[in-house]
Amino acid sequence: MRVALFGAFEVSGEGAPEAVRGAIPQAILARLALEPGRVFTADELVDALWAEPTAAVVSSLRAHISRLRSRGWGDVLMGGRAGYRLDLPHDAVDVVRYRALVAGEGGPSRADELDDAERLWRGAPLSGFGEFPFAPPAADELSALRRTALLELATLRLEAGDAAAAAAVIAPLSHHLDDEEVGALYARALDRSGRTADALATIDQRASALRDAGAGRSAALDALRLAIARQDEAEPDVLDRPVDRAGIPVPLTRFVGRETELETIRRGRAESRLVTLTGPAGVGKTRLAIEVARRARADEDERQRLIDLAVVSSPDRVVGAVADAVGASAHGIDAIADAVGGRRTLMILDNAEHVLGSTASLCARLLERCAGLSVLVTSRESMRMPGERVIAVDPLIGPGAGDAVALFLQRAGESSGIREWSEAELGAAERLCVQLDGLPLAIELAASRLDVLSLEELASSLAASPHDDGAPDGGAPDGRRGPGARGGRHDSIDEAIAWSVRTTSASERALLAQLSEFSGSFTLEAVAGVCDAGDADPREVAAALARKSLVAAVAPTPGERRFRVLDTVKRHMRARHPLDDPEAWRRRHAAWMTDDAERRAPLLRTPENRRARAALTANRADLDDACLRLIAWGDRATAVRLVAALAWHWYERGSGQEAIATIERVLALPGAPAPDAEATALYAASFMQSVSGDVLAALRTMERFSTIAEEADDPSLPMIACTMQATVAAHGEALELAEAQLAAAQRHRERLGDDRVWAVVDHLYIRGDALRVMGRPAQALDSLEQAYRLATELGHTWALASTCYITGKVLTQVGRPRDAMGMLRTGALRSAEREDGTSTVAAVSAYAIALVEVGEHRRAAELFGAVDTLGPRYGFHPVASDGSYAAPYRDRAADELGPKEWDAALLRGRDRDLRWAVAQLA
Repeated sequence: MRVALFGAFEVSGEGAPEAVRGAIPQAILARLALEPGRVFTADELVDALWAEPTAAVVSSLRAHISRLRSRGWGDVLMGGRAGYRLDLPHDAVDVVRYRALVAGEGGPSRADELDDAERLWRGAPLSGFGEFPFAPPAADELSALRRTALLELATLRLEAGDAAAAAAVIAPLSHHLDDEEVGALYARALDRSGRTADALATIDQRASALRDAGAGRSAALDALRLAIARQDEAEPDVLDRPVDRAGIPVPLTRFVGRETELETIRRGRAESRLVTLTGPAGVGKTRLAIEVARRARADEDERQRLIDLAVVSSPDRVVGAVADAVGASAHGIDAIADAVGGRRTLMILDNAEHVLGSTASLCARLLERCAGLSVLVTSRESMRMPGERVIAVDPLIGPGAGDAVALFLQRAGESSGIREWSEAELGAAERLCVQLDGLPLAIELAASRLDVLSLEELASSLAASPHDDGAPDGGAPDGRRGPGARGGRHDSIDEAIAWSVRTTSASERALLAQLSEFSGSFTLEAVAGVCDAGDADPREVAAALARKSLVAAVAPTPGERRFRVLDTVKRHMRARHPLDDPEAWRRRHAAWMTDDAERRAPLLRTPENRRARAALTANRADLDDACLRLIAWGDRATAVRLVAALAWHWYERGSGQEAIATIERVLALPGAPAPDAEATALYAASFMQSVSGDVLAALRTMERFSTIAEEADDPSLPMIACTMQATVAAHGEALELAEAQLAAAQRHRERLGDDRVWAVVDHLYIRGDALRVMGRPAQALDSLEQAYRLATELGHTWALASTCYITGKVLTQVGRPRDAMGMLRTGALRSAEREDGTSTVAAVSAYAIALVEVGEHRRAAELFGAVDTLGPRYGFHPVASDGSYAAPYRDRAADELGPKEWDAALLRGRDRDLRWAVAQLA
């Protein structure tokens, strides 16, 4: 058995018992695991776990431990009245092993020892246990220990001459701008690895942070900056404050050359809000756009978003892809404009050539509405729009030939470890780059082969390899040979890819063809689940393709490495190496995506929700493909399973009407009914409708949910349906019907098993809202308190935030606005942490109402103004979703302030963003 305390709590190994549910049982095990073998008294555990213990807390502790022992922990969870201990060897707990490695004896193996320690750090220690008294001090101690370890390891790497490795080691600490020792070591490592501009930027960021904190400049950092600048007089990349970036990867390799193009693009952006980079495939348009974004200062861009349109399969999906990337509340131009408006935003639309018309239309409409928006498009051709500044990105030939050679040598060094080259080798590299027409992708593909070939062998292979790569056409009949032989630049990159494909084995080629069928990025687990590699492990074959640069690593989602096939490689494989049986692959793909969605969906109601949401979002393109194929095949059974698994994720993402339409399409398919899955989908659809403003549609969806839920085997579904109907009846003042629905919900609840705790939480907070509307605040607060406790134990953060929201409304209504503000603050922070803008804005609105109750009308008006602007962006409509609750309080604040002051306060709030609004809740 092994216990992981880095990242989410996890128990693994052949001897591992069943998964532990609930925050308190997990916290008990975590505290014991921090010191395995040590006996803890009951009082020590109580102090570690409860900030404000009650009289019955010891009994509660013993009950939790008794349940743990009965559920598989009896062999290792020892003790009784004398105390409790976890009987595990020290190396079975990752945190304990980490401490031992960091405290090692040093010597020649010290760097390896510290490397082993860092590999154990898979996430923040004791994640999810922040509310328990023992966890924050332990996490702080481990973070301090990691700082010491990484500084030591980076110093060892730097002294050994491996500056790039030293920079990579210290990078996880680089965001600590107030840490001079980290900043100085990171800057030295960057400078010695050739990244002088980044080194200067690192120092300047720290100088700015010190200035903002009123600490003055650091003489040591100033001296280091001067020493670095004397070696390279390039302008430093100064960021006075961080740019809010999403979708823009941190490149794994150093950017080489292209200074003239970078300056041209910078001037182009200053002259026009729409810039298009054009050029052939493989010329480096995407990397150039990424570099432009990463060099931009915060006074140029406050926010940057990159949307890869290569994964968009048809023009009608462009708006949806952009909406998802910018966090819009719906898939529409209005929602996107609301999401990007109000701040200086750079939007990069990458690989737009196959959806150029839709991209041009989107750009025109957004640029008209959003004054602070600028757009950078990469495409093989321009959009021919008024005001568009077109910048051609040429191959690295002629004046750029030196950059081509530098790029080849840089990538060759990364692949082979070679750092010094003879004159003859430099000449051979220059000739090879000319042969590859100066196309960066072709150059990188060739350089990646120096791990197994010498430079001479590589040049000979490129010059002499036959054109035929096993494509169905049997190869070129005229005997053309080697990349670039046909002269055209598109042909050059296609030939470079063809040559790289020829260097692969038959099993690698077969797998690459299958990987090219994925629309978006994928994990190795998806590769194993969907692809067929014969006797080989598909994951190992995919890793081999990544080493050959035919498969690219992309920015990972939390806890998962992800890969994708470059668009140029994908097109080549689909044209030259089509699948023998594409239908069979697509069937496996749809089945695996459905299974994976079902596996992740329950995690949305646990401490793993952020990881699950990130994975489902990353799989968006392939999930859409799977859903559309299932509908086209008429496979109702699988399609219903898929939309049921995705429905709650769609609600949290704000998909709204598009998601509802998809659910309706699936439920309309002919076939056998599936009440449990159908009711699950309609449950989420009911919430989507309730915040949309269409009250009648919401009522119809709830009624349909209730009807189907009664046929489900899972009693949690009719329980929730009855509770929701009770709330509807209460709003309609049909109190007898509301009572009957609550009684029916209670009967269903009595049939539930222990595995449906999340459903009990949902029932309790919805019941609390019904009781609030029915005028029974004491009973409402009792129900909400139970919901809060269970949601906390379960890690069901969405329900926790909803519980805080409803509790805040009840407390305000009963004359306890100060208490309400505390609950609403907690709910807003939890919602903001999980990037749930809808729930965050709702909490801000309710907080403003509580401010009116305590007489802080100006602050309330500013928050009302923010809600007026932010609500539509995140699909929150106070009147539509909250009846008449908010309106009387707004009227009171307006009367108290008077028209002039009320309007001025509203205006101040309307210019603010969500981060400001949440900060006002402090």
